[in-house]
Amino acid sequence: MRPLAILVAGCLLASAVYGAEKLSTGIIRDLHYGEVLFDFYQDDYFSALNKLLVARDADRLTHHETEAELLLGGLYLSYGQHQRAGEIFDRLLNESVDGSIRDRAWFYLGKVQYRRGKYDAADVAFGRVGNELPQNLDAERHLLMSQGLMARGMFEPAAEILESWQGPGDWLAYGRYNLGVAMVRMNRLEQGASLLNKVGLLSDTSAEISALRDKANLALGYAYLQQDFEGQAKPVLQRVNLHGPFSNKALLGVGWADASQDNYRQALVPWLELKNRDLLDSAVQESLLAVPYAMGRLEAHGSAAENYLAALEDFDTEIGRLDIAIQSARDGTMITALLETDDPQIARWYWQLENIPDTTQARYLYHLIANHELQDGLRNYRDLMALQQHLDGWARKLEAFDDMVATRWIAYEQRLAPTNSQLDAVELDRHFANRDRLAARLEGVEQTRDVAGLATGNELFLWQSLQSLESHPAWQAEGMEEAREKYRVLKGFLSWESDRKFKYRLWQKKRSLSELDAALAEAAQRRDNVDASRDSVPLDLEKFSQHIASLAPRIAQVRAKVIKALAVQQNEIQVMAVRELETQKERLATYRIQAQFALATMYDRATAASN
Repeated sequence: MRPLAILVAGCLLASAVYGAEKLSTGIIRDLHYGEVLFDFYQDDYFSALNKLLVARDADRLTHHETEAELLLGGLYLSYGQHQRAGEIFDRLLNESVDGSIRDRAWFYLGKVQYRRGKYDAADVAFGRVGNELPQNLDAERHLLMSQGLMARGMFEPAAEILESWQGPGDWLAYGRYNLGVAMVRMNRLEQGASLLNKVGLLSDTSAEISALRDKANLALGYAYLQQDFEGQAKPVLQRVNLHGPFSNKALLGVGWADASQDNYRQALVPWLELKNRDLLDSAVQESLLAVPYAMGRLEAHGSAAENYLAALEDFDTEIGRLDIAIQSARDGTMITALLETDDPQIARWYWQLENIPDTTQARYLYHLIANHELQDGLRNYRDLMALQQHLDGWARKLEAFDDMVATRWIAYEQRLAPTNSQLDAVELDRHFANRDRLAARLEGVEQTRDVAGLATGNELFLWQSLQSLESHPAWQAEGMEEAREKYRVLKGFLSWESDRKFKYRLWQKKRSLSELDAALAEAAQRRDNVDASRDSVPLDLEKFSQHIASLAPRIAQVRAKVIKALAVQQNEIQVMAVRELETQKERLATYRIQAQFALATMYDRATAASN
């Protein structure tokens, strides 16, 4: 089996963390499979999928049947068609006797189940993998198995898998991170901290490793905080990039590490930095309460009260804005705004929304698109939109094709009468008859060696002139002896010259006759083609018309299904968006109540103290 099919499907589900596998082209023996791969490498996956299905149904992939099936399963998998992908991999398992193919099929089938959240079934499929899986795929298999176990709260067996895991060097950091998290959740803090600390001290400056390093430091820092190891938590949290995606939670944690040691003045440093950031972040929201709390512990009750009042005002303002955003999500305008600047190509895998529209609600959209479930919903929605546009394009094409067929009908009818008239005027049968007469005459000349029959016009003129002398009355008179002698010599020369050139002239005439035969044969073939066209064109045009007429309702039917699915998907996205925004609103409302209660408590204490 060639490297291409081995690696293609791995590229389909490679996560954003691990990256896609490189593909190797190998030797392409089927032209149509090469065309599929051309579209595949041009990132036009929708065209590749369509052409692959057409080529497979037309039995044009005889040399790449298994590879094409793997690629097809991967393409289905990339578009979320888990059932169809699973059927393909099941079929490969039943049909294939090659160990490497079977291992890959079990691996991909396990991935299908993992993606669908069926971790038990995924474990069964992964367990059926033999020893012929490439190292990178085998490493990913173990990671998926461990992640599936952790998703079910089974941290100990997940840790056992990761402890013995041997993967590529660039995946080692992810393996250590996952194992460290598993250890911490099993209350094996010392071992987990050792692994997370190694990841948190990585010197790699790439974007992915930098994000993973911050994530590991954040996880370790909060693990220390939960175990009341505040002194160890602070330096770990301070390693998090101050402007990275995890900086807010890190600043909050640093403040609590200081506060836990009654160092409230020092705790205010990160919290005051944090409170000026985006209020939609839960860490920022908590800082609005943490700042006045620390001021109160520092006996700065006036400043604490002012900050509680400012927090209440900020919470109220943000809740009002969230109400507008929730209404926007409910009526669908938020989804439209999300995809306003997006290019709705149906071909891209692992699409992520990158450009946020420049609107007053943009700050809420940043938090929404961080939701993985919402990203999946948007991906499905935009693919449905692209599919609707694709179908609309084909509907317009069918109208154009119908016009083309009608135009060809008109052209056919306009040309039919002149064509028939021209064919009738040719009289090809008469030309064939003349050819036969010429051939018979040439055959007679050859058989009788009639040299005069092939003489030139000048030679015939001289010959006839000589013959006319013999019939002249004075030809036999006395004194004409010298003229008769010249006549005899000249007649003999003409006979000798014609005889000498006879064979060459005969060959020329035969060659001309052959050329005439070819010209007549071509003319006859063209006449037959015209006759066939006169009969076939109406049939072909009628066939095209019927085919176009049959496709139109099919496209309309599919389009109706797409529109229905689009409405369902839009509703699901709106529900997710509203749920996420309402969760933010509820959190703000909770913090508001806490701020109000804390403020009231301060007032009560102040009143009691004054009395």
